[in-house]
Amino acid sequence: MATIHEELEARTPGSAEVGRESGQVLAQQIVDTVVMGHPVYIREARGSRVIDVDGNEYVDLAMGWGPHVLGHAPEVVVEAVREAAPRGVQWGWPNPYQEPLARLITEAMPCAERVVFCNSGTEASMYAMRAARAHTGRSKVAMFEGGFNGAHDAVLAKAVPESPADSPEFYAMGQGIPAEAQSNLVMLPYLSEAALRMVRERADELAMVIIEPVQGSNPRVDQGGFLADLREACTEAGVLLCFDEVITGFRLAYGGAQEYFGVVPDLAITGKVPGGGMPLGVIAGRAGVMEVFARQFDIYRDDRSGGPSIFTAGTFSGNPVSMSAGEAVLRHLREHPEIYPYMEGQVERLAREVNEHCMREELPAHVAAAGSMFYVRIQPGGPIRTARDADSSLREADDMLPLLMERRGVMMPALHLCFISAAHTPEDIDLVIDALKGSLAELRSAQMI
Repeated sequence: MATIHEELEARTPGSAEVGRESGQVLAQQIVDTVVMGHPVYIREARGSRVIDVDGNEYVDLAMGWGPHVLGHAPEVVVEAVREAAPRGVQWGWPNPYQEPLARLITEAMPCAERVVFCNSGTEASMYAMRAARAHTGRSKVAMFEGGFNGAHDAVLAKAVPESPADSPEFYAMGQGIPAEAQSNLVMLPYLSEAALRMVRERADELAMVIIEPVQGSNPRVDQGGFLADLREACTEAGVLLCFDEVITGFRLAYGGAQEYFGVVPDLAITGKVPGGGMPLGVIAGRAGVMEVFARQFDIYRDDRSGGPSIFTAGTFSGNPVSMSAGEAVLRHLREHPEIYPYMEGQVERLAREVNEHCMREELPAHVAAAGSMFYVRIQPGGPIRTARDADSSLREADDMLPLLMERRGVMMPALHLCFISAAHTPEDIDLVIDALKGSLAELRSAQMI
């Protein structure tokens, strides 16, 4: 273990040089939560593989942090971008390329009667909250412990582990977020009857409840009953329910978690997959709620007679290249429904084989899975039910795992949230399984677990 950094750095001198040069001008090169334990810079990617600037090839488990459900650079998307780019990559004016993608989304997602495009999941989260507040006339928004709903001030919050389980307190993630920015945030306990009670009790002040139907930090598929109960509680309270499907949209199923669990929210936000790898955020929902977007021009005229309206802006929103890439990938997914059971089957196999191995060898590790995403957690006690059950006592081993995987030819995100694609072959999954088993064995030999 003492030499792994030296070994990896010896294999990646080009990445080390890029890192030195970049550090002179970039304050942050990519989101810190996904940075590896030493510099790795990717030069290109195809299918299930990425290649770094030194020519090392790896099976990729990040897949762009979720968007590439068809794999890196699929021909249908590359061709769509190749055709779109010469027409102009951004105009600002309305274009005819939004409607085909929007129609595909409304046909796929049960809640989607109207759609608004922006540029990221964070933007979509921000606009969905603004829309809910305008529509209901209320100010507070509730999110769930263990959830992540965007990197904007209002919801960049984390529950205090020592706070009461049935009414968690929270704190802002990082500096620079005024307390006032989160004064209208309510933190709900995940998978708890107490959350349903809180929604009903605070109906007069809650505009919206937002939830990841599958939490990125805790992927599982046994929460359908809770989602249905939450839908019922929000309906009774007159509170809008928003599914944060930035990850699950068009990945868990073609119609997202709404299709998978059979629970229909009032609003949904998504991104990643429906952008075809290009920047995209989507707000979708019932027509009556989405009307607050349609009345935006009333703001300029100071005319409120038509009903509540909100302001949005985005120079690159709805740009023709993202629209064309997104249309191409969604059409392909619609025409090839066999992609979803294939990916789910590969992840189920991976989780089963690794978890059985960990039980036999009495290793404190577990793979939690949902569809084509999975999370590798190193901790005592086996699988967790909620984020509150997480144990960080083996954090050093947890941090070391991606480096050991890299040495075995697998790029695993530092957060341990992994994705596969239709391009991942059974042989790729075999390699990942073997790499996980070997890495865990090495951690055991080093007495880190």
